[in-house]
Amino acid sequence: MNYKIFSVFVIVAVAFVTITEGMSLRGLGVDLRCRCIKTESRRIGKLIESVELYPPSPHCKDTEIIATLKETKQEICLDPTAPWVKKVIEKILANKAP
Repeated sequence: MNYKIFSVFVIVAVAFVTITEGMSLRGLGVDLRCRCIKTESRRIGKLIESVELYPPSPHCKDTEIIATLKETKQEICLDPTAPWVKKVIEKILANKAP
């Protein structure tokens, strides 16, 4: 019986440490994986409120483009190879250039 209680305690402790460690890393702005699982290639330019560009990093080899929609505030990952998305990226980079 003591073994079962000890096993449950260890599992709970490991889960707690894992959850709090992941939360603390996210709070520091560190992502341990890619943000985008699926990407949208259809033209949705008129629905977009803002766009964020995330360059490749040690945790994700892909360039990720995340758009926030105007009405729903939903975040959508855009396909960086879609022609209309490439134009959006060019505009963003041109506006950031000194």
